[in-house]
Amino acid sequence: MAIETSQIKFAESEKTGELIGFVSRHSKTKKLKGVRENSTFGKKICVLSGDLKGTIIPNILYDVELKAMHRGNGYVVVSARPRQFKARIEKVTVPKAIYRLKVTFGNKTVYFDPKHGKSDSSRTLEGVLDILASRVDIEEPDSVLAEFKEEGIALIKQMEADGFLVPKSNKNQRK
Repeated sequence: MAIETSQIKFAESEKTGELIGFVSRHSKTKKLKGVRENSTFGKKICVLSGDLKGTIIPNILYDVELKAMHRGNGYVVVSARPRQFKARIEKVTVPKAIYRLKVTFGNKTVYFDPKHGKSDSSRTLEGVLDILASRVDIEEPDSVLAEFKEEGIALIKQMEADGFLVPKSNKNQRK
């Protein structure tokens, strides 16, 4: 049997508790494409092989290799690697108004906004660094973390120079 490739996000099955994904065959290219469970296209289930169980993180995009089931009613995932995306760091500042760093990778965006952040994880440099460190879908994560920390410290210094009081949790990050 031939091995096919695709990209899939896995989710927990409500019936069995196992991680599953779904694919649909594109009508023109005949390639398998990952789809959501509620997709209206004809789809087939993808289950994990025994050696992959316990190694997959739900809701992360994976590059997978699939082997058709014997009766043709689905696929077995024989290999899965998290899809990694190049991260871009963008600084947005308007003196005395906006101080924000934005990291984008794939279709995800993570913000560091010490002035207007809505949660501790977006208001503090440590919170954003923890989020970025936990992601498995960032290409070259060590260099991204180092660059983000450097940019974050510079942003905090710029805020202080503009006369804003910076939360203590951010001041501790400059060491």
